[in-house]
Amino acid sequence: MKTAMSYEHFIQVAELRTKVLEAAARYDFAETPKALLFAERCHAGQRRKGPAKLPYIIHPLTMACHALALGLAEDELIATALLHDTCEDCHILPEELPVNATVQEAVRRLSFFPEPGVEHSVARDRYFARIPGNRIAVLTKLLDRCNNLSYMVYGFSRDKLLDYIEETERAVMPLLTYAEENYPHDANALFLLNYQMHSTMNSIRALLEREL
Repeated sequence: MKTAMSYEHFIQVAELRTKVLEAAARYDFAETPKALLFAERCHAGQRRKGPAKLPYIIHPLTMACHALALGLAEDELIATALLHDTCEDCHILPEELPVNATVQEAVRRLSFFPEPGVEHSVARDRYFARIPGNRIAVLTKLLDRCNNLSYMVYGFSRDKLLDYIEETERAVMPLLTYAEENYPHDANALFLLNYQMHSTMNSIRALLEREL
């Protein structure tokens, strides 16, 4: 059963949405407005895990605004951030997304589906292995993990927190190193993403160690 959005969440979504649409108008983006409308329709009524029960759309909207704040004001990147979970969460094929082929391909690389007969950890390794080679997919994954790290304390158990940090260090941080080596013009944005992810992981790990 879908629950009504609280007034506080409504305002939060409206503010993020306005930032994205204002940027789209300022830079004359073509893909972003289409992506936003489609993402809103796909994620309608969905909630993030955790006691806050945030409307799910806050996640891709925050990623889009984060990218803009980092100076990554690129139409196809913002559109990919908005759509990155639609295929995985809403059972949609990338080619069904109402955006151009560049965004569809980036979303395809970012969509994880369990593989029948394949161990979950192996499927995850294959998933991360197909992200490099596509700059938009790499940057979107880093934005995604940065946002998820900042929110995971609200919905993860202690073991899940540690597992998520381990996966981040094993599979996501190499993506950041890859980006640093291959996309030097993104150096400032990558520095800030690196700083935020490490700060969050170090803080959570220190708090968990205090509990022992």
